[in-house]
Amino acid sequence: MPKKLLAAFVLTLLWSAIAQAQDHAIHGYVIAPSKKHIDNFEIFVTVRDAEEVIARTSVSGYGEYMFKNVPTGYFDILIRLPGFRESRTPLQSGNPEQIAGDRQFFITMNIVLIPDADGPFLGKEAAYTDAIVEEYGKGLDEITNNHPELAVTHLENVVHEVPDFADAHTNLGLVYLSLSRRRDAEKEFRAAIELNGESSRPFLALGRTYLEDVEVQLHSRTNVDDIQPRLVQAREVLTQATMLDPKSAAAFYHLGAVEYRAANYKTAESELKHALELDPTLFPARIMLINVYVQLEMWQDALDNADAFLIENPGSPFRSDVFTTRSQLVKRLQRTGLR
Repeated sequence: MPKKLLAAFVLTLLWSAIAQAQDHAIHGYVIAPSKKHIDNFEIFVTVRDAEEVIARTSVSGYGEYMFKNVPTGYFDILIRLPGFRESRTPLQSGNPEQIAGDRQFFITMNIVLIPDADGPFLGKEAAYTDAIVEEYGKGLDEITNNHPELAVTHLENVVHEVPDFADAHTNLGLVYLSLSRRRDAEKEFRAAIELNGESSRPFLALGRTYLEDVEVQLHSRTNVDDIQPRLVQAREVLTQATMLDPKSAAAFYHLGAVEYRAANYKTAESELKHALELDPTLFPARIMLINVYVQLEMWQDALDNADAFLIENPGSPFRSDVFTTRSQLVKRLQRTGLR
């Protein structure tokens, strides 16, 4: 049985997965005009002008949020982020005007926070003019619409006008990465780290950049020894990302991918299992774990994870590949049992 089964899926781009929005969804970005702020804060849907929570979610590493299956009614999107004023954005879900075809509603709302009167960012918001915030929002919208080639100009304009806007550097780097401009992406992620070394987000993104370098080198049949420096760099920055945000499933997944490429399969197994503990829906980690168990010749564990993937991801475009792998694993186990 071939040892290299599903490697093409190692670098599934998690940051854009949210764009695959389902029906009954509210999606957007939280724009915090500052040099730094805490990562992965919670936001809530509450009853209008009240505290009763209808739904909650965490803002992703890149400022995105999504609520699914919000009931029809009048609500607020509530955000309480240290250093900024409390934000309540009115929301009417289920408005007939928002119905389009079979989609009952899909609302996109970008929310701009205002520095608190006693917060550390007061007086620094002058650079974040309405025009700059609008430009940034346009860039984020193009990211959501999967048009990085259109987002790039908007985000370049923003970082040119507000060079200490760390989130903008990170998102511009991600756009560059999706356009295969990895050196430009690396520059932006390093700029974000320089501005806010307490955020895990640019470290995670930089680690992904190094992993993409490794994948490109492997596909060009680069000598295995020559990819080691990039793997070392990727391991360093991704380890930093996990230290800064121990709940980041994506960071542990990418760290597992590094160990897989470094042939440290038991370590890769540990990192990937932890990623799935943090986020059981993180299907690339499941696929990578199948790869790890194949390399370790742990056929039953590989089969168990293939079955788990097929059960957990009924609509995945990768089902046929995993199903083929599953068939090979069953044959391997049958041959092993006959010995």
